[in-house]
Amino acid sequence: MKKPHGPGSSGSHGDGPDVNAIYDTWAAGYQAADVDKIMSIYAPSAIFDDPCYPPQTYAALAAWFRFDFSRSGPRPTWKYEIESAESSGSLAFVISNWVGFTDFGKPQQAEVRRLRSVDFFRLGADGWKIFRTLNIPEPCVGTAGKRPRKPRKKK
Repeated sequence: MKKPHGPGSSGSHGDGPDVNAIYDTWAAGYQAADVDKIMSIYAPSAIFDDPCYPPQTYAALAAWFRFDFSRSGPRPTWKYEIESAESSGSLAFVISNWVGFTDFGKPQQAEVRRLRSVDFFRLGADGWKIFRTLNIPEPCVGTAGKRPRKPRKKK
């Protein structure tokens, strides 16, 4: 994981959010299927936006994680790299790249999801919280860097 550089990287309230601590909290919560831990990084007014789904409120996002954790099967392990972090006063934004891996019960890991995320933070009485997330999933790419072939039509 890459540490942010420049403004917003130190973590004191005057310098912006401690992004690594916040994202590590999310990743640990996801790994433990702990919805409360995951949601602790979001403001109650948060809007989560991913083009694959309708925008989700804090309550809808928490409900989605409860649903996700109730399903059987492997869940990905998430890793992130911070591309850019900037803050001014009580506002900050972070651009990061996330990759989800799973092993499907095998010795090898497979990448199952890759996305770019833009998170907007606000400093409040309870610290820095995400109030808006924009996720931009990357297209499906095979292991050789080529798009998977479309299935052939039967003749």
